[in-house]
Amino acid sequence: MNETLYRWQGRIGSLKPLSLIVLIFIVIFFFPVVGNLIIALKNPSRSQSVTVAQLVSGQVGTGRYVSVSGTAAYQLAYTETEDGTLKALIYPLVDERSGDVIFVRTTRTELENNKDAKVTVAGITTPSSTDLKSAIEKDQADINSAGFKTSTTLYIEEGQKPGQALTYVLELGALGIVGLLSLVTFFFPTTVFHPYPVQAIPPDANTKGIVKATGNFQQVMKMEPLQFGKARRKFQNANSNLFFMEDRSLGVYIHFVFTQRVYGIQVRKQETDWMIIIKPMQMIAIEPGKIYAWRDTWAVSVRYRENDKEQSLLLHFDNVAAQASFVNYLREKGFMVSSGQYAVTGSTWS
Repeated sequence: MNETLYRWQGRIGSLKPLSLIVLIFIVIFFFPVVGNLIIALKNPSRSQSVTVAQLVSGQVGTGRYVSVSGTAAYQLAYTETEDGTLKALIYPLVDERSGDVIFVRTTRTELENNKDAKVTVAGITTPSSTDLKSAIEKDQADINSAGFKTSTTLYIEEGQKPGQALTYVLELGALGIVGLLSLVTFFFPTTVFHPYPVQAIPPDANTKGIVKATGNFQQVMKMEPLQFGKARRKFQNANSNLFFMEDRSLGVYIHFVFTQRVYGIQVRKQETDWMIIIKPMQMIAIEPGKIYAWRDTWAVSVRYRENDKEQSLLLHFDNVAAQASFVNYLREKGFMVSSGQYAVTGSTWS
């Protein structure tokens, strides 16, 4: 019995939720890195000298590293704020000879009240955001009436340069390796159970504790008389209660409380009851063992048949004594339990 192998299978499989979060972040970072790589590949190390007219006419597309000269009208700039703080200016750069205007975004907010000045700007041509495009379109009639033309589709991000293509290739490689490692976890089982001999326990051992269950539960609509609904739900490691019915059926009960909070305030609370009842004739196999993960858990696996389909119920126990006591009680009830090396004494399940 290679417990180390089972343990690592369980540990890797238990990382699925974390892997899913990592994959989401990989997707978020993937597209900006690819975009930066494309910009780096299609730009030389030095900026391309262009005119405002070429930018306005669409002769220069987005993602180009350019330098352009004109008159900066800082006092006509749009402002970009965050939480009431000025973050950037988007000012018009005017070519007075051709009558063309292109907008430039700068984080040098100290230029807000500067007078018009002739400047040469270097940066990356960038697609206009929806807000910027709407602002320019709103003022376009005034711009045209003053004898100027402008573009609403792109602007220049001043000071931005294309990075090194090799850097972005390495970043993509790192994202790929992390993504591959994250995907590997989905090829491992979420729960790794393997049979393990029942351990001997002393007569005074503490056999009480919380029992948790993993299985496919059916919703209970009414407790007395017992009435089931159509809804089913897969519970994983949920607090549960065990009981036996007069006909020796094994029952597992979960009281599920769902609380929804908004900004820490409870807005909804829903309580539902769920149950699995397994009749003796439905039993296929009962096996004591362990659930292997970062911390091994003593458990009992119950395989049973329901509607011509094999189902699995896993019962997790706080300690070895509780598991052994439950196995002993099942045997006292006449259930066939797979081999264990030791007899156990005492029971708290009657």
